[in-house]
Amino acid sequence: MRQGVLAAAAGVIAQSASAQSMGTVAYSPLASQSVPTLSEWALIAMAAVLTACAYRTMKRQGHAALKVLAAGLLACAAFVGAQWSAPALAVMGPAEVVLDQAAGGIGHLPHKTALFFGDRFYVYTVQNTTSQPQRITALTPATGGQFKVPTGYSPQCTVGLILQANEVCYLRLYNASMPS
Repeated sequence: MRQGVLAAAAGVIAQSASAQSMGTVAYSPLASQSVPTLSEWALIAMAAVLTACAYRTMKRQGHAALKVLAAGLLACAAFVGAQWSAPALAVMGPAEVVLDQAAGGIGHLPHKTALFFGDRFYVYTVQNTTSQPQRITALTPATGGQFKVPTGYSPQCTVGLILQANEVCYLRLYNASMPS
């Protein structure tokens, strides 16, 4: 009976510890920005230059050069349209901290047992799962925790870092004196 009570108490304690946040990552969306492009003016200029070149080629060399040019364009179009290989899709493991609110918010660092045994640190993967860029605005460890440089992981999550859609960054949390 006593062992059953102890096991139940240990389960409740472990469950409450696993729900405990080890820190937070605050984030907000970037203001929308226009992207400068040459757009239709560059296309018009390129078409004018190409038209002038085609006209001069036809005037000088006749139709033979035009046939070679047409055959070359046809070959290029065939090669561009061919799929040489299937696209490779890399799938990364699940992120521990997901930035999933397009309007910004707070991501919580989940409890990890590695923080309380051995080296007492854990490297979290933070991923922006929204469709727009997010800026990390604050990193706050739980009491007794310290953020360290995640050796061997890049990029490091820092305040001000901008994560594009589906990009990740890494955050190393060290347990200096966190209560378990």
